[in-house]
Amino acid sequence: MAAEPTYYEILGVTPNASEKDIKEAYYKRARDLHPDKARNEDEKKKNEALFADVSKAYNVLKDKTRREEYNHSIGASSASTSAPKGKSGAAAQHKKPVPSKKTEPARSTERTGERSQIAKKSFTKGMQILKSGDVERAVKYFEAAIQNDDSEAVYFYRLAHAMLQSKKSFTKSVDYCKRAVEMDPYNMEYKLLLGEIYERAGGLSRAKELYEEILKWDATHEKALSRLKMLSDKSGTKEKKSFFAGLFKKLGGKK
Repeated sequence: MAAEPTYYEILGVTPNASEKDIKEAYYKRARDLHPDKARNEDEKKKNEALFADVSKAYNVLKDKTRREEYNHSIGASSASTSAPKGKSGAAAQHKKPVPSKKTEPARSTERTGERSQIAKKSFTKGMQILKSGDVERAVKYFEAAIQNDDSEAVYFYRLAHAMLQSKKSFTKSVDYCKRAVEMDPYNMEYKLLLGEIYERAGGLSRAKELYEEILKWDATHEKALSRLKMLSDKSGTKEKKSFFAGLFKKLGGKK
């Protein structure tokens, strides 16, 4: 059985890649694999799976601490953690033996893995509860998922969506959805939700900007087109009311 590709291989960079290289590689891969660019349903499903792997790899490698932990787990070294050049020969021969007991980074990696599993279980449970209609209870499970692993954009997206449904807090919904968009900037569904939250909160101009941004990537995005049309209709109705109110006032009517 072939070994799973490393996060570096998924992004197409080396373990010594700089932060800039990693970011550029992510943007390139994200553009190439975005599900909205698929020609058919099969290709869309394939791209969605690959896109999820690319996003996960980027979310780990862009964070210095998590990248070092990941490097340790796969036995790799990066430019920021590799030993200084020029030390070879006698210096290399007198390297201290690796202790047999587990080092602190190894324990840290294990703890990270355990918390990641707890987060996945919490998220899965939250999705099940959400389907049953208990939105407020689902919110608690999504919050628990993020507390244990804040590297998954989908956790923030689902929490923002659930909070919007439960009408708990528009401010928190915006913050969580913004975080999801920052972590996965090429996911149009995240941007669409952020636009809908702004729209419900009265930020129509910001919502319009987001819908237009989505259409730059996918001119046929049905939901973005629909939301944008609704905004245009609302704007047109407001202008008509304003016009007739002004006309009525000029004709001597009372406000």
